[in-house]
Amino acid sequence: MTSQYNTIHQFLQNFAPEIGGRSVDTVTPDLQQSIAAFAQGDLDETQVNELSRELLANESGLEMLAAMIKGE
Repeated sequence: MTSQYNTIHQFLQNFAPEIGGRSVDTVTPDLQQSIAAFAQGDLDETQVNELSRELLANESGLEMLAAMIKGE
């Protein structure tokens, strides 16, 4: 479990400065599935990179990830 949180922490550290520039979009079912897989630590590095690009453009998706991490 610690490894999963380290991955999430690294992800947020790498992309945190760009949070203010995101637009608000809906979260597609595919994006929701990717976010859930990431929160569970089930994505490989390539998938994490793809997801990070999507989340940089989707504030709602990032909020969903934060809620999943918090267990909401």
